[in-house]
Amino acid sequence: MPTLLPAHFRYRRLVEFADTDLAGIVHFANFFRFVECAEHAFFRSLGASVHTAIGNAQQGWPRLEVSCKYIKPARFEQTLDVCLRVEEIRTSSLRYAFWILAEGDPPASPIATGACAIVHVELDIGAHEIRKTPIPALLRAKLEQTIAATLTSI
Repeated sequence: MPTLLPAHFRYRRLVEFADTDLAGIVHFANFFRFVECAEHAFFRSLGASVHTAIGNAQQGWPRLEVSCKYIKPARFEQTLDVCLRVEEIRTSSLRYAFWILAEGDPPASPIATGACAIVHVELDIGAHEIRKTPIPALLRAKLEQTIAATLTSI
């Protein structure tokens, strides 16, 4: 397994009963819910949101691609840390890596690892269109700062 670089953002979450099957193991699809919650919290930490609305214009971040490698099960009442690291920023999209750790496990032993590519879009309600649009300059600057801060801590 590759060495995990420092995270740009860490989000803590307790596994609830509704996240699990009858054996108390987290259903695979819920890992993506956990990552999405971490992504939303990450954007909020930058003073942004994954969805904004100004008049008829709305902006959002739909998924282009997601992947997840499940390494070991997560269980009912475990505390998980969902870690995000922005890997690439493009004109209208970004890609981040994620990994999920169980509290008490060594950092080199994640439960799951993966990546997500998202694109910044504008939703025109009147025209019923979705168009990719450049990442706003202020948000881009903040995203770039997170990468720079992480690189200096390596």
